[in-house]
Amino acid sequence: MKELILNEEKLIERCVEKDRHAQESLYNQFYSDLYLIAMRYLSDHHEAEDAIILSFTKVFKNLRKFNFQGKGSLGKWIRTILINEAIRLLKKRRQLHFNDEVHQLKLENSEANGLEQMQAADIFRMIEQLPAGYRTVFNLHVVEGFSHKEIAALLKVSESTSKTQLKKARNSLMNRINQEKAYGTV
Repeated sequence: MKELILNEEKLIERCVEKDRHAQESLYNQFYSDLYLIAMRYLSDHHEAEDAIILSFTKVFKNLRKFNFQGKGSLGKWIRTILINEAIRLLKKRRQLHFNDEVHQLKLENSEANGLEQMQAADIFRMIEQLPAGYRTVFNLHVVEGFSHKEIAALLKVSESTSKTQLKKARNSLMNRINQEKAYGTV
């Protein structure tokens, strides 16, 4: 483990010194994971690529400030930059809309069993098809583990809006699952 950290520290040093091979190595090390994360938020290959490029621009610009003791893992720091960049792109392109209307939405426990029978690719496809607001809150809360308070601060919405968007996302996903079960595609 110590050797991995030393290698990562050396890589960071070389990236800070603008060594193109080191920068390419860091980029290649994280690209696949970041692409999957970007696609969860943006649902478009070109937008995901834009988010990754913009994120790495910020990573390389701020890498000298990265501190192993204070920031946690390099990967988590880079993922956080990417998530923020994806959200910024959604807002810039006016794709991130929230409806503050609170509806009573229930997720039946018996319906949750439909998820167990589905393949990950099917679930990912359904999440990808959610409206940007639902998809963003769903990913932040369910996949990334952010609290509603953190999501509210990040997206500049109320906590109740975050909770409502999550409920609507879950409801929409369950409706799609039930439709696919009814048509025998699951």
